[in-house]
Amino acid sequence: MSSLDFEEAGHKLLKIRLEQGQGMEHCVMVLECCTEEKTYRSFYGHLAHWFCLKSRVYRECFENLFVQKYSMLQDPTMEETFESIFPKDHRKNTLFSIKFFTKIGLGGITQTLRQLIAKRKETDSEDELRDEMVMKRRRKRG
Repeated sequence: MSSLDFEEAGHKLLKIRLEQGQGMEHCVMVLECCTEEKTYRSFYGHLAHWFCLKSRVYRECFENLFVQKYSMLQDPTMEETFESIFPKDHRKNTLFSIKFFTKIGLGGITQTLRQLIAKRKETDSEDELRDEMVMKRRRKRG
């Protein structure tokens, strides 16, 4: 966006006349601009906040948009797309991802990874117990 600040950008976007019920388009535009950046720019966060303060309609649109985007994180068909940020290959990588998202206040999106770690712990414990029992039997025989 070629505006000096987020308020100016907001006013310019509001000049784009939309039909009744198309308020979501402004919200989608802000989010898509944000996703085009390589790193987070607070400009878009402030712009989204500005829209939310402007009208309840924008608040509801952003809420709906974030619910849609959040549900994509849980979609099994998108699992491969998010493999780099939600790794399941090694315990160390999985724990790093969980700690990272928790540290930045987004620990809730790692529920699936947390369940995977817990499940692996159970499996690992069962495997260790079975191996231990096999070793005891061998010692008794030998």
